[in-house]
Amino acid sequence: MRQVLSDQLSDFAAIYDENVEIVSVKRDQANACEVLSERLIKSRQVPELRWIQPVDDPDASARALPTRIDCDVRSALLAQITEASELIGELIECDRVGIRLETLNAPMCPRFHVDHIPCRMLITLSGVGTEWIPNPDVDWGVFDDLNATELPVQTHGQIQRLNTGDWSLLKGGGWQERFRGVVHRSPHDVGERLLLALDPVVEPSDFN
Repeated sequence: MRQVLSDQLSDFAAIYDENVEIVSVKRDQANACEVLSERLIKSRQVPELRWIQPVDDPDASARALPTRIDCDVRSALLAQITEASELIGELIECDRVGIRLETLNAPMCPRFHVDHIPCRMLITLSGVGTEWIPNPDVDWGVFDDLNATELPVQTHGQIQRLNTGDWSLLKGGGWQERFRGVVHRSPHDVGERLLLALDPVVEPSDFN
């Protein structure tokens, strides 16, 4: 299993390669969006927002995002959410996308885990990116032991980190047979983060 790094949205199609577990695409607007996202964190206006929207409704995000958010910050978020939703809709052939936008000042998922869904797009808008372990480097014995205190990484392996601002699509445990999903967690002791997560939705229970 491998990660695909790119600066082209078209390369998200590589997620259909059975040997690819993550596709990460660098975006030109990442630095500008990070500055705006830091403003949003400091404003304390978005602790956590969740909603489901149709992929073909560009106004759905505008209805979901609070109007109290500063206009330029809100516009940048709407642009990211709308474009990412449309991309997931085309790529996964789904009609709806679950959106989660939240400010984190502690690890949301401190333990390494996999998401039991087909896939999830993670975009760290500000702060440190999500940590993950390449599948061949996972110590599955430790991973499966809920009482284990050591990290589930083999001695030759290394914990990786997604880049801030990148659009990263991670395969979950429901993507394909014989692949348990990308093993990942929230970074530890890194300060505040603004995280945007998008899930393709087939049934309402798919978004959690």
